[in-house]
Amino acid sequence: LARIHVLICLIFLLSWHSGGAMRPKPYKFQAFVTISAGQNSDPACPPLPAAATLPPGQLKRMAVRGEHHLTHGSHFFSALVANSVDNPDWIGDDHAIVTVMLAAEDAADYFSAGDHFALWLGHDIADGIVTRRVFA
Repeated sequence: LARIHVLICLIFLLSWHSGGAMRPKPYKFQAFVTISAGQNSDPACPPLPAAATLPPGQLKRMAVRGEHHLTHGSHFFSALVANSVDNPDWIGDDHAIVTVMLAAEDAADYFSAGDHFALWLGHDIADGIVTRRVFA
């Protein structure tokens, strides 16, 4: 009986150590973001256009801050963010439709349709709302 217990503990430790219990999963979503004015900008001036902050067609590595659905605690995730090349004219210069790609075990607890988040590069550069999950 003691050997079985040791064997079960060993299997558990090996699966945990190899990432079996906490393997990050790719998570991808689309969102509508509003570009912030910036940390040192004049409040009377409009924010930079979305194309200057998030160049269309380019991937940009940044942090994404989300809020947990149950605990309401915030968490930073490392992500790749891409501004859509074909943003419609109606969204304006300080808005963009972006695709966010990250890897996390619990990303769905932070980023589901309707959830608010922030794009962060040393300070908040944009506020966003998740529009849909992307499966591809």
